[in-house]
Amino acid sequence: MSHISEDTIDTLYRMYEQSMYFEAYKILHDEYLAEDALHEAFLRLIRNRQKIMDPESPAVRSYAYKAVRSAALDLYRRQKKQRENCLVLDETIENTVVVEEMTMNLPPSLLAELPSKYASVMRCLFWDGLSVRETSAVLKISEDLVRKRCERARKLLKETPIYTEKETYYER
Repeated sequence: MSHISEDTIDTLYRMYEQSMYFEAYKILHDEYLAEDALHEAFLRLIRNRQKIMDPESPAVRSYAYKAVRSAALDLYRRQKKQRENCLVLDETIENTVVVEEMTMNLPPSLLAELPSKYASVMRCLFWDGLSVRETSAVLKISEDLVRKRCERARKLLKETPIYTEKETYYER
């Protein structure tokens, strides 16, 4: 079995680089990630060079496209997982900051100013320290609804005279 030469690698690259890039771009919708997927695909081709006899054969072309699709999907999955991890981290950081703000700056009597559906969400999130997911489970509502009610409760709290006076006091 012969090994792939540098000329064969160059031939592969010249023949398939652009179409493989576009294949990756169709999956990733990002030019930099598509370039990364293309790079990874060629590394895979080089690592499996013993399988490549004729760069112009339909089998090699098919193998090259499978390699780039696989690399693009792997990148897509990694990116998706990173985004999900960032969302969880952002939510945790936001909850921590807001808990500190709320507990330091707002008296518990302000909860009484809110409609009960908002007060229950705020109590779970900020005084009980539950996550959005846990609050959703406790109150038997969706996570999106927990976020929306929290957002609306914050808006209502900021409009209350007590909060406005406290804000003015702390700014002095």
